[in-house]
Amino acid sequence: MDYSISGVRQPRSREQVRDRRVAGGGTTPPSTNSSNMYENQYDAYGQPIPPQPQLFDDTSTHNYGYPPQGAEYGGVNYGYQQQMPPGQPGPMGRGGYSGYQGGMPGTQIFQDPMVANMAMQYGQSLASQGREYMDKKLEKYVSTSQIKYYFAVDTQYVVKKLRLLFFPFTHSDWSVRYEQDQPVQPRHEVNAPDLYIPIMAIVTYILVAGLCLGLQERFSPDVLGMQASSALVWLILEILVVLATLYVTAIQTNIKYLDLLAFSSYKYVGMIIALLAGIVLESVGYYCVLAYCSLSLVVFMFRTLRWQVQGGNSGMEAYSAGNKRRLYLLLFMSGLQPLMMWWLTRHLVA
Repeated sequence: MDYSISGVRQPRSREQVRDRRVAGGGTTPPSTNSSNMYENQYDAYGQPIPPQPQLFDDTSTHNYGYPPQGAEYGGVNYGYQQQMPPGQPGPMGRGGYSGYQGGMPGTQIFQDPMVANMAMQYGQSLASQGREYMDKKLEKYVSTSQIKYYFAVDTQYVVKKLRLLFFPFTHSDWSVRYEQDQPVQPRHEVNAPDLYIPIMAIVTYILVAGLCLGLQERFSPDVLGMQASSALVWLILEILVVLATLYVTAIQTNIKYLDLLAFSSYKYVGMIIALLAGIVLESVGYYCVLAYCSLSLVVFMFRTLRWQVQGGNSGMEAYSAGNKRRLYLLLFMSGLQPLMMWWLTRHLVA
């Protein structure tokens, strides 16, 4: 040991300590590697420096200063829960989840039969509630029971009604029977109006019109669509004109707007026959059949509507003062049908 003049121990330099340890077979000087910078270090007096806690390298693991997963420091696990295979529940831990089954959360719940049955019952209840709501809204404008009444027909009624449209001259009883203040259904009363024959007649008229245009080499989908639109528009205009006439003349009748729709649509039956006659016999057959169908329809309309407008009065008292407006209304509604028949079919005959 070296002592200074004053007898005080002088500190050795690092080189002196290293040379002395090498000469005496001591520990090899620590490496200057950055990873061992704080390991096996000695101070100026030759005493070992206590090891410092190792910091985590955030540049290599990209943890940004946080411990890597599963690492422990100071007896505390700072890592996240280790990844488990899909379908295997993971243990509860800090930052971990228990019972995670993989995939989208909540997808397994619909595979439960009880949950599926509950969802089906809930959907059926919603559908029934929506149907009831729509029925209530429709009842404010169109009664479902009334619409069903106009379609209560059968084959026997259709045959009798068509015979009545073409041969109304031999029919005598035009009254409509009632049961408990309600008219009898059409299947039991041939004089009752229906909507089955009018709707079928309108559809058939559009098809026959397409046939006539095709034979004349004038057919195209656009023309057929215009023909259908024209028939529908003229029908609506006719009904609106009749309703406006009833309103202006202040005539109280038992005619409903669905009755007007039915009576105004019966003319399409005669129009179909006239167009078919025009295909076979050309214009001569068309005008002959159209004239007969127009006459029969006028008789049918006048006698049928008389019970709706005049209440069935067939004597001279029906034509007295106060009922003349009703008579004019009958003549107007009946005479309008031949004009509409000619207007809607004239351009379809060669």
